[in-house]
Amino acid sequence: MKSLLSLVAVAASVPSNALALSSSKIRSRSHQRQSASPSHLEPLSSPPRILESTVEETLDQTLTDENNLSPFLQGMVDEQRELQMNVGKAMDVLRKDYPYFLKRAPDYSIYHDAITLSASDGQIQLTKLSSYKKAFGVLRTMLPLLYDADRSVIQSRMVYDSTKTQIRVSFNAMLVPKIGGKTVHVDGISVYSIDLSATRDRDGNKRDGAGKIREHRIEKLLVNGAALQPPYFNAFGLEMVSGRGTGALVGAGAWS
Repeated sequence: MKSLLSLVAVAASVPSNALALSSSKIRSRSHQRQSASPSHLEPLSSPPRILESTVEETLDQTLTDENNLSPFLQGMVDEQRELQMNVGKAMDVLRKDYPYFLKRAPDYSIYHDAITLSASDGQIQLTKLSSYKKAFGVLRTMLPLLYDADRSVIQSRMVYDSTKTQIRVSFNAMLVPKIGGKTVHVDGISVYSIDLSATRDRDGNKRDGAGKIREHRIEKLLVNGAALQPPYFNAFGLEMVSGRGTGALVGAGAWS
């Protein structure tokens, strides 16, 4: 009986030890798989970052590139800068002068000494700044005789054509008579061309005329919707001054 019980105990103990060993191996393999799972892997190295010193060097290089230009290219850059400054000044002056044309003299510092004034119909031809000043001086003197400068309004719109280096001004004037009469409406388009000659000579000295307005061309001029025809002052009710010192507005040689 005892030997039978011993045999049963031995038989029962064999599977138990095998199962324990098998279970231990399974747990070991499971632990190995978990150790190799992605959640336990070392994180991937982050992408390389650009060092701050590298960024600063790049910025410094960009800022100093202009200083590394050849003398010829540097001269071109300087010329372009001065041209932009001159165009900006001319536009600022024109923007300020147009509304106050009847009240004060324009700023003539933006005009070339050899400026030309012309009209699309060929009737107006002027040369030299002195003649230009006299012609507009006549207008500013005569128009206020009949029209109220305080109640009259002059408006303008301005655009810059960089391809042609021209300033285009569309203007509209509403001239209110001082005593009775009808309001006169004047519409026109003026085109101002900039002198593109070098701003400095070979010795580095600045040229006075460079970058200034070299030509003033009137493309359109309407009075109450009709094209203005000579004698010009008749359209404004100033027949008594037609032909008296106004040749600069009509003839090519007057005051030149």
